[in-house]
Amino acid sequence: MMLSKNTASVLIDMIENRLAMIQISDREELREVMTLQRCLSEINGLMTTSREPHAHEDEGIPTRGRRRKFESLLDDFAHQNHAVRQQA
Repeated sequence: MMLSKNTASVLIDMIENRLAMIQISDREELREVMTLQRCLSEINGLMTTSREPHAHEDEGIPTRGRRRKFESLLDDFAHQNHAVRQQA
């Protein structure tokens, strides 16, 4: 699937705005944040011209295996969110 740079940048802006505004209070919102983070990494991966096929994937987001406890997911999210804000 091909996206123009303009379309991809609009999608990235919309996802980043949603991530900045969301306040996690339950598991459903945490799942939404994790899904949005995956979407953001995939769109960023589509925009880059990296030769490595999985270079854009975020290793900190669990996709398979046993479910993690809610508190550890919140801690991971807080750590990732803090690191992203420091980069910006």
